[in-house]
Amino acid sequence: MIVPSAFETVGHIAHLNLRDEHLPYKKLIAKVVLDKNKPKIRTVVNKIDAIHSDYRTMQLEVLAGNKSLVTTVVENGLKFTVDLATVYWNSRLAMERLRLVSGFTHDDVVCDVFCGVGPITISAAKIVKRVYANDLNPSAIEYLERNSVLNRLERKIKIFNMDGRRFISLIFASEKALSITQVVMNLPNDAAEYLDAFRGIYSNKMRGDVRNLPTIHVYGFSKADDPEFDFHERIRITLREVEVDVEMRRVRLVAPGKWMLCAKFTLPQSRNPNA
Repeated sequence: MIVPSAFETVGHIAHLNLRDEHLPYKKLIAKVVLDKNKPKIRTVVNKIDAIHSDYRTMQLEVLAGNKSLVTTVVENGLKFTVDLATVYWNSRLAMERLRLVSGFTHDDVVCDVFCGVGPITISAAKIVKRVYANDLNPSAIEYLERNSVLNRLERKIKIFNMDGRRFISLIFASEKALSITQVVMNLPNDAAEYLDAFRGIYSNKMRGDVRNLPTIHVYGFSKADDPEFDFHERIRITLREVEVDVEMRRVRLVAPGKWMLCAKFTLPQSRNPNA
């Protein structure tokens, strides 16, 4: 048996994802990981179930070390406090988050539909005019508020705690709609389904005033032989558009045959939400 040596690091926590054949030796493996990586690593956990909750939390078993799952992560010069028992965090997406926000400018206004504890929201707030950030998970919102203050960016972030569709409808029904230039939808398992909230969203607005339609950045998974085509079609069908010009990129292979993708496109100005 090959003993696993790779793990995700979240602050002081080593996050393992052990295979079934490793489980009888999980405590021993955790002790080896802890001993080899002290003092940086003080807690070793293993994911014991897939992410099922609407709050994107995962069940973790502490195998060695400190029992606390509250930790501080430093990413791209910013600090984030997280509690892995109640919120979602993925350190493997650090470079993708950096790539995304690097495309924003000082003139942008960002709408982060599924913000979590704020890795994209807070990174964007350092650059852009304003960020409207939302998450369904109240614990994530609590940590987002803390992290906004921790990084001294709270004045540039307006926070909401509601369902993603309701948030999109609320923001785009307000006067804020015409100022929004970037929309981030980083909930790969479900985000594409929420695009239906954008159907006809400008149809009852000042049609002549909708000059700059926002750019949408939506993440998704695909197991298809042609993942780009598959994800593109799902976006087009959800928006009920005949054609959507999409810039597609593969983010990472999350499992054999399963890609995480990011689709970028300008929101089509549909006139009829029932079209």
